[in-house]
Amino acid sequence: MKVALKLFPLCLGFLFAVAMAAGAPSCWADTSAQVRLAGHFPARSVASARRLGRLPAVTQMRFAFTLPLRNQPALDDLLRRIYDPADPLYGHYLTGAQFIERFAPTASDYEAVKSYARGLGLTITGTHANRTVLDVAGPTAAVEAAFDLQMHQYQAHSGHNFFAPDREPGVPNAIAARISGMVGLDSSAAWHTHSHAARAADLPMATPYQVGTGPGGGMTPRDIATAYNLSQVTATGTGQTLALFQLDGYTPSDIAAYANYFGIAAVPLHNVLVDGFSGTPGTGAGEVTLDIELQMALAPGASKIMVYMGPNTSKGVLDTYNRIATDNMAKQVSSSWGLSEGESGSSFLSSENAIFQQMAAQGQTVYAAAGDSGAYDNGSTLSVDDPASQPYVTGVGGTTLYLSSGSYNRESTWNAGTINGGAGGGGVSAFWPIPTWQQKLGNVASSVMRNVPDVALNSDPGTGYSVYYQGKWWLYGGTSCAAPLWAAFTARVNQQRAAGGLSPLGFANPVLYQVGAGTGYGTSFHDVADSTTNLYYPAITGYDNATGWGSFNGANLLAALAPASSTTVPKVTVPAAPAGLKASAGNAAVALSWTASSGATSYNLYRGTAAGQEGTTPIKTGLTATSLTDSVANGTTYYYKVAAVNSAGTSALSNEAYATPTAPLAFTSSVHGTIGTTTAKIQWSTNLPSTSVIRYGTSPASLTKSLSSTALVTSHVVSLSSLARKTTYYFKVSSTAGSSTVTSPTYYFKTQ
Repeated sequence: MKVALKLFPLCLGFLFAVAMAAGAPSCWADTSAQVRLAGHFPARSVASARRLGRLPAVTQMRFAFTLPLRNQPALDDLLRRIYDPADPLYGHYLTGAQFIERFAPTASDYEAVKSYARGLGLTITGTHANRTVLDVAGPTAAVEAAFDLQMHQYQAHSGHNFFAPDREPGVPNAIAARISGMVGLDSSAAWHTHSHAARAADLPMATPYQVGTGPGGGMTPRDIATAYNLSQVTATGTGQTLALFQLDGYTPSDIAAYANYFGIAAVPLHNVLVDGFSGTPGTGAGEVTLDIELQMALAPGASKIMVYMGPNTSKGVLDTYNRIATDNMAKQVSSSWGLSEGESGSSFLSSENAIFQQMAAQGQTVYAAAGDSGAYDNGSTLSVDDPASQPYVTGVGGTTLYLSSGSYNRESTWNAGTINGGAGGGGVSAFWPIPTWQQKLGNVASSVMRNVPDVALNSDPGTGYSVYYQGKWWLYGGTSCAAPLWAAFTARVNQQRAAGGLSPLGFANPVLYQVGAGTGYGTSFHDVADSTTNLYYPAITGYDNATGWGSFNGANLLAALAPASSTTVPKVTVPAAPAGLKASAGNAAVALSWTASSGATSYNLYRGTAAGQEGTTPIKTGLTATSLTDSVANGTTYYYKVAAVNSAGTSALSNEAYATPTAPLAFTSSVHGTIGTTTAKIQWSTNLPSTSVIRYGTSPASLTKSLSSTALVTSHVVSLSSLARKTTYYFKVSSTAGSSTVTSPTYYFKTQ
């Protein structure tokens, strides 16, 4: 009598049939294990704080998951090329849609994180167009259970109350592969402004340090233009939109009074409220006010100033920067809020960096105040400020300005003598490696890590700016004043670049360092080289970590950054058709490659399912690489051609290439059989027609006998005969299709 028996692998498995069908190894593994995410809160934030107890279980927490960008090597290469004047891609920035298509997290990954969040009992409170941030909320009890941690309340020495987890969050392996971090579980960080102010009415008008002609001896719009050689520049920012990153509100009547007093145009303001922020002025409203007024002072012809306002939380900061990036309406952006680099955690810094990379790819220029604590940004040790130290942000340090009859005389490093008194920020990043545009400089403080600042401008409160705030005149200083003025100067640059047929300046550092290292440095910048320090680093000839390259010599630097007309740009002709197109079949994919066409800035890809039928509408546009993997269905032959594109037009189509993607050979069923006294019939299935082989023997180490079939089939049956009774046999089965072979684990059966 014959009976049907289950076949057991030697490895103690778990439902081998299921594992085989899923393509998993024969040994079952626990895929629900959690991993701890690193860098999500700085441990020192709680080390010196007083613990107040557990955060109540019902407290509603608002935080965010962050997702990493895709194709990072390709993005790095693109950013290098679009800022290389010798490259055909120079100045060809991406639109927001193009950036999302090529580099944003996939929609499926975003949906997976959404599903994960909902499964934890969390509510999704906000989504982002670039899919790099997912805002969620839920009670503390759900957060603690979800991430295997406890939430505690603390009080810092400053009296600031905050909450933080007792450990890094734990998440399943599957979701850890889809996220880069979590922002908002730790509220110890509070971003602060980089400004110093005194009421103008409290100041004498005739001290040797107050160089302006405005209320309190502050600098006026005309004073700024005169001092920095912009009086004769006709470009005033016409047609340009500026953006300000803010964590507080402002009073519009203050702005109107400032413009009216100085007789300048009241640039239209457009408020963008993020994460439910009300826009109501608070303790930081002076910062918002001075930023708007100083941008208006130096770019009175601008079309609009967009004021992005969000909550002063890590989630609020990230969401606000991300909104500026995804809106992509302003090509010059300024931030005067910061936090010492080590106070927010490496995960936050990396998530912030992804946003600044998108801005750079879109041609947005970002300036950030480098801080007002000199070389000691955290108040005690050598450190630098974020986001000024970010590799895709231009950090702006501080100087003290000296005038002669209203005209520029010289500048020194702003240094009031103590950390609390104030000094221009600068130093060496502890997180970011040195960028390419700093690597060839011999006088940087570090040849390994990012050096800050990049540039500088007058920031000393004693030589500060007249600002109208709360119905009164104030004298403001700090690097908070320098950053918006650099952004306003860039609006003038971009107006002139547009008039000359050029793209916006974009991420400024590559060209600023090129000018700084070139023969025109002495006329384009005011070099600070008098050995004054920012409490540690001295100002020396050329670049230094106290004032960067120095301040702008307005008309001259503008001319270097914005040629007067596009006649200086070589004539562009339509590129030749790409050559050497090749197609290689894969599993549900075709790998394509071709030879670059001279002068091409991008490529279009065409596809069809019959020879010569690729059509006239490309399936992909704006490709900057000369290789691509196209995801398609298995079993169909696909035909391809590519065309090269630049501003002059589109080339003829390339040669045709084709391939038929096929799924790899795999088992599609368990190995099973019918066992008799001296016979055994072994069966299995494969996804592709293939041959069959069974190797067997009475020892797992010696499968010396074999039986095979050359028939190409998907349902495999091999019958063994002349077996010994009541004997245990061990065996493996294999199938081969072309050059692919699949082999099972070792199984055994026992004859009757």
